[in-house]
Amino acid sequence: MQDELKMTILRRNFGIGEPIRRGMELKIAREGEWRPMALGGGAGVSGDILAGRDTQMQWEDVYRGEETRESADFHAEMERKLKMDW
Repeated sequence: MQDELKMTILRRNFGIGEPIRRGMELKIAREGEWRPMALGGGAGVSGDILAGRDTQMQWEDVYRGEETRESADFHAEMERKLKMDW
């Protein structure tokens, strides 16, 4: 809801190109950002910056609910990501 209002205001002020550009940048940032679970998983820093949430600290930023899960094997995860698990 908040994002839709923000995009509507951008469209009124700057034209249709600005919300489209920001949407594309957000999509690229969310799809291209990946970190192994051994390093904390996908932090989404680029997406947070583009969405304007880089100055906010939320509960989910610190506690993701994965604290009790066993540590992931870094090498096995990288092999799956790069499709080297033949």
